[in-house]
Amino acid sequence: MTTRYAAALLLALALVLSACTSAEPDDDELGASQSDAIQSGPPGEEQVPADDPADDREARRLLRPFDSCASLLDYYVDNAVDLVGPYGFGHGGGFEVLEEGMAADSAESAAADGVAQGASTGAPDFSGTNNQEAGVDEADVVKTDGEVIVTALSGRVQIVDAAGATDSGTDTPISEISLPANIWNIELLLSGDVLVVLTSDGAEGMIGPAADGRLPAFPAARTSVLRYDLSDPSSPEPLGGVRFEGSYRAARLIDDTVRMVMVSDPTGLTFTQPDDGGLSAEDEARVANEAIVAASDIDDWVPHLQQIGPDGELGEVSRLGDCTAIQAPSAFAGLSTVSVVTFDASADGAVTPTSSAGVVAAGDTVYASTDRLLLATSPWGRWAVPFIEDPSTPDEGITTAVHSFDISDPRATAYVASGEVDGSIIGQFALSETGGVIRVATTENPQWFGASDEVSSSSLIVLAEDEGDLVEIGRVGDLGLTEQIQSVRYLGPDLAAIVTFRQTDPLYLIDTSDPTAPAVLGELKIPGFSTYLHPVGDGYLIGVGQDADEETGRTLGLQVSLFDIRDLASPQRVAQVTFEGEGFSPAEYDHRAFTYWPETEQAILPVELYPDEETIIAAEEEAEASGEPFEYRPLFQGAVVLDVGEGTLTEAGRVASSAGPDGWGQGVLRTIVIGDVLWTLGFDELQRFDLSTLDPLGSVRL
Repeated sequence: MTTRYAAALLLALALVLSACTSAEPDDDELGASQSDAIQSGPPGEEQVPADDPADDREARRLLRPFDSCASLLDYYVDNAVDLVGPYGFGHGGGFEVLEEGMAADSAESAAADGVAQGASTGAPDFSGTNNQEAGVDEADVVKTDGEVIVTALSGRVQIVDAAGATDSGTDTPISEISLPANIWNIELLLSGDVLVVLTSDGAEGMIGPAADGRLPAFPAARTSVLRYDLSDPSSPEPLGGVRFEGSYRAARLIDDTVRMVMVSDPTGLTFTQPDDGGLSAEDEARVANEAIVAASDIDDWVPHLQQIGPDGELGEVSRLGDCTAIQAPSAFAGLSTVSVVTFDASADGAVTPTSSAGVVAAGDTVYASTDRLLLATSPWGRWAVPFIEDPSTPDEGITTAVHSFDISDPRATAYVASGEVDGSIIGQFALSETGGVIRVATTENPQWFGASDEVSSSSLIVLAEDEGDLVEIGRVGDLGLTEQIQSVRYLGPDLAAIVTFRQTDPLYLIDTSDPTAPAVLGELKIPGFSTYLHPVGDGYLIGVGQDADEETGRTLGLQVSLFDIRDLASPQRVAQVTFEGEGFSPAEYDHRAFTYWPETEQAILPVELYPDEETIIAAEEEAEASGEPFEYRPLFQGAVVLDVGEGTLTEAGRVASSAGPDGWGQGVLRTIVIGDVLWTLGFDELQRFDLSTLDPLGSVRL
């Protein structure tokens, strides 16, 4: 991999959050408002050699600010003019972000032994979203306060009266929020009686050619944030909102503060195309498009917003934030802008951002505690920047950039430090932060990134914030040689659990109480692997993943394991539940699908089971011999309830999702516990079950 491409890869998916306001000052005002804490000039500007160590640190920073809209515009134009051709950017432009999902965490340990992390943020009588850590709520397709359940499925937001649900029969939602027809990717946050609805939607009527026949450089996209008062859930009252240029990625709620992440492409550029197939026509179109880029202004490039009144009335369009709040990596990483928008969910009236910040790049993995937000790149992003030249093989190794931001002020965000680590990360659970000490679990030379003669291995790296730099202060390496990390769970500030896999599943327990000398305390090798880990009880850990053949590594089907980690030097798998056929659980790849209810010590997860290959072949042969048609059907679709004891894990029962006449069910997306009732959410139905007997109590058609 070339140095140029490696640098771009490291930073292509980074965000930047620096303190700013949502006002739209003039260019002169923007230049004067630059933070005194960051003195370097805009990217691409030659830096004066510094003798002062502080200046030298500044020169090494991975993210650089702009001092005015003029310098930001120069950056866009200088990079874009080299990329534009007779048909615009590439094959029509656009950066496709390969998301790993975004997450949020609390920096506070839930308990001294770390086993209570991951508990629901809801009140004791109902389960909330299974957040990575307590204190930071993650947006999801369903939310509850124990009285109502709000769902966001198939472009519809519906409110169900959980407290007044009947004991039998089929109920209906008590209300539905009317949303535009062209929205998708809806997620919800619930702050007291205020419901926050976050949506992605197309820009209706803006995808066609312009009046002069020119075509947009990028497809248009919009993100809407709408708020509703649910004091009377049967009649939600709109509180207004805001519409942004860009695609919604994720949102987090800390107390009453929402931080939303989106990615925006330039919206003000339209390009011509050749009139015919001749070379001269191509050359004329290229020259014309270069002139279009050169003549562009700053509003063609940066994202904008538009307030939405409670009555749906649209306000004036304005820039999202200050040009000086947008930064860029030292190596070009595309023309998209990732923005983090902060607003108060509890405020009256329209949603007015209290701060916004962005970087000229695309977004990737996000981790947040109550006082820090970490951003990390991912090697998956190498396919996300099509304009970068020379996408060579990863022979020189993959690295990951990590950026730390102070979010302790609920109305602002301040950049703290950046650094790099060797290897790639699996997502949000690879990151953790406590008191400025950051832990990152990485895999070096993973085989799935291309042919490599080097053996993969994994590490736990500890970083500390040091005057603008994230400096490595400790490391434990050579974990799982020839293997890759499958899951990570930080069990408080002093302990980490890491699972790697190739043929067997080494579970490592790592002591991080001394951040300068992390050390492996214990290791357990068993067949298969866990892709999600959840602490329970006093010194136990649940693992959800796949069983596997010990000799070949071939997966054999879904398994749930219980690990006893009370003796950190000798972790043991003390119980295991496997399932017939070939199966999976959404909880394997989305932690929000997993529920642990401590009041009854039960773990609940959606499960789908299918016949294995041998069973299918035998059934096909039997059907052929009898002359009957062969019908392939799932073995089970629904949710499984597991009883978790001290050293025991047993299946308590199953609740099936509603099935059609063909035997196929709709599956289960999420599970919720309210009092002694288990709710399961399918694609168009909420079902209710007695938690102790699992007898059906009724359903709500959505």
